[in-house]
Amino acid sequence: MYREEADSLNAKSSKLYEEAATLASNSKNIPLQIWVYTQTGFYFYTYNQYETALPFFLKSSRLLDNTPDVDLIEGIEVLKRNAYFFGTILEHEKSIRYLTRALNLTNTRSKDYATLLNGIGSCYLDLNELSKAESYLLKAQKSALENKDTLRYAKVLGDLARIDIKRKNWEQAEKLLHQDISLSEQAGSDRNTMFARLQLGKMYWEKSDIEKAYNTLQKVQQYARSKSYLKGFEYDATELLLRIAIHQKDSAEELLLRRSLDSLSKIINSTEGKEVISNVSLKTQKENILWELQAEKSKAEKATFFRLTWTIISFLLLLFVILIYLYNKRRLKLNNLEFEQKLLVFQYEKIQSEKKLIATNNTLESYKVYLTEKNHQIEKLEAVIQEDNNHKSKIIKKQTNALQQLLSSHLMTNENWQTFKQAFINEQPAYYDTLLKRFPELTESNLRLLLLHKASLNNQEIAQITGVTLDAVKKAKQRLRKKYSEAVEEFL
Repeated sequence: MYREEADSLNAKSSKLYEEAATLASNSKNIPLQIWVYTQTGFYFYTYNQYETALPFFLKSSRLLDNTPDVDLIEGIEVLKRNAYFFGTILEHEKSIRYLTRALNLTNTRSKDYATLLNGIGSCYLDLNELSKAESYLLKAQKSALENKDTLRYAKVLGDLARIDIKRKNWEQAEKLLHQDISLSEQAGSDRNTMFARLQLGKMYWEKSDIEKAYNTLQKVQQYARSKSYLKGFEYDATELLLRIAIHQKDSAEELLLRRSLDSLSKIINSTEGKEVISNVSLKTQKENILWELQAEKSKAEKATFFRLTWTIISFLLLLFVILIYLYNKRRLKLNNLEFEQKLLVFQYEKIQSEKKLIATNNTLESYKVYLTEKNHQIEKLEAVIQEDNNHKSKIIKKQTNALQQLLSSHLMTNENWQTFKQAFINEQPAYYDTLLKRFPELTESNLRLLLLHKASLNNQEIAQITGVTLDAVKKAKQRLRKKYSEAVEEFL
């Protein structure tokens, strides 16, 4: 409000802006900080206080370079104002970068679209890259027409005229500048009208049209004097008028103009003069270098921290792997010991069963006990083997092989069978003879099945002791029934 009423730099506005910047700096809200720093800097920039504006734009710039555009408050306006400031202090590349970011946020049907294209074109024009400048300015001209933005259209024409001036296309440049002035007057923009006239006056002077140059620059000087913050434009117009006075050898006019220039120099040299802009640009470059050095230092410190962290993590991982290895090695050793104990127990039980059988002189009853114990041992072995089959370890497989060998030794071998059969014949000769007389075609395997059945072994136990499946035993009995019909039932 104070700024609008005064239309100039004033103590109240300055104090409020600076207080806002201080409050923002204490906030952890980065987008808010950027917005406040930009508004404060732009306030001082508007009234040509470049050195005062610089710290605020440096702060906003540093934060902008690390903040996503979507997070910004009034992102287009913030980027645009930062771009204008850095373009003014000859940081054109940075200005183009910010304007391009703002352009990517802008709808093509928005008036801002032409403004941003115009800004990029002006930067390339200042960099003397005329082809790029012309390309962007023509796009801006088209966008301004489509969006019916008369004032922007006028400004674009003025910049296109600057390109023609550089190319010495005087006639085209003059035409464009007159259009710029006419449209700016229609839009009520005295400042843009003045700026266009200044460019026209410079062109007239450059092409030696003294009278037109003089009349045009007089109008520029008159308007610039009405605004305290336009001393730079007044200085440019007065400097050209001085050259005209010298050219026309008008000593009185020359003296007045020199005095006016001296007075203006004292003002603008402290605010917006070439020396100030140069100093601000140097400070900016120095700050950027310091900032980059700080960033590099920070990166180096982070890299050192990450290396140290990675070294510690790697050491801990290595230590963990070693501990896991030692733990597994110890566990395998314990597993081996446990297996060997189991194996010894199984072998001991086998030996004990065989010793009891021998001690009882291989009687049929002792054989029944022996076969029952065998089946119990086989069940235990099969349970352990099944458990081991769930593991893929080579050591476990090796242990399983040992168990399988022990299991095989429990099966009824031909020698075991002959001993059992002889014991059966000795104790139950009548039963044995009856079998042979009634079923003379019995095979040895049929006979073994019938005798084991007679020894009170069920199908499962017969399957275990002979090393065949339960289904195989059942089918063998079915074949006997089929072959001998009801005659064999009393034996099964």
